[in-house]
Amino acid sequence: MKKILGLISALATMLLVNGNSILDIVPVAAAQEVLTERNQQDTTDRNRGLIAADSTLQSRSSEALNITNHPYELAQLYIANKPKIDSIFRAKNNLNRVGADSHSVLAERQNEEIGSTVPNKPFESVVVKWAGRNRYGKYTSQCAAHVNGRLTKAGHYSNGHAYQILSRFPSVINGYKSVEIPNLSKLSSEKRAPAVLKMHRQAADYVKEHLDISKLIPGKYYVVNMYYTTSPYMLQFFYSARKQGTGTYGTHVGVLYYDTEAEAWVVEHNIHGHVHYDALVSILGGASNPHKYGVTSISRVSK
Repeated sequence: MKKILGLISALATMLLVNGNSILDIVPVAAAQEVLTERNQQDTTDRNRGLIAADSTLQSRSSEALNITNHPYELAQLYIANKPKIDSIFRAKNNLNRVGADSHSVLAERQNEEIGSTVPNKPFESVVVKWAGRNRYGKYTSQCAAHVNGRLTKAGHYSNGHAYQILSRFPSVINGYKSVEIPNLSKLSSEKRAPAVLKMHRQAADYVKEHLDISKLIPGKYYVVNMYYTTSPYMLQFFYSARKQGTGTYGTHVGVLYYDTEAEAWVVEHNIHGHVHYDALVSILGGASNPHKYGVTSISRVSK
């Protein structure tokens, strides 16, 4: 009898223990399900906030939320659907007016060719400190980056280095086509840079002698290739231009336009982060040019 009572007592104890375990498990499982649902709801709410904050996703918000409740899937959907913003689009929307625009530039007229009977008055050079800007509106000390940014701001895509940019556009005049391109392989190393500089100055002299400024059209943008007498890239750019066949060899580059306030043709160019504004006529020529730089070729950017 005692054995039977002991067995019943043990069985009751086991049932009680198992019952507690079951009672313990059910609330925990239920709580986990609630927590999972809450986490999913929180994720959905956060995703709704992300979509509301991002105008790119606003048009796809209902579609995105219907497809998934998982943040990593939403991220993939966002990346796949977000339109690519190229440098042109970004520059047009983000470039701010800087010192480079302190001069008034005649707005381009798409359907009108203006006879260049405008005056070309003397213009005193201006330097705007730390005004170099690239296509993203960020500071740059590079002349080509500033030109690409300046033209992008004006609505014309441009890229490349100083010796490359002009080859992207129709040529107005190219002094290098009328001078002898030196064969540096026949020269000793110390004579190569002087030979290239001589070529630059001869090209600049040709432009000075043959450029008809009256043929330039106010309201249009031009890009100018230039030499810079002390450039450390003189030989490097020469070799690269020969290899790529760009037809322009200068290490410096600028933007040419008609300044309506000054009533003069002005070249805007970036030297070590400072933007220079020079009268076109003042930087024509090579040997006769008092500046360290001069125009060697011109291409027209605007159609």
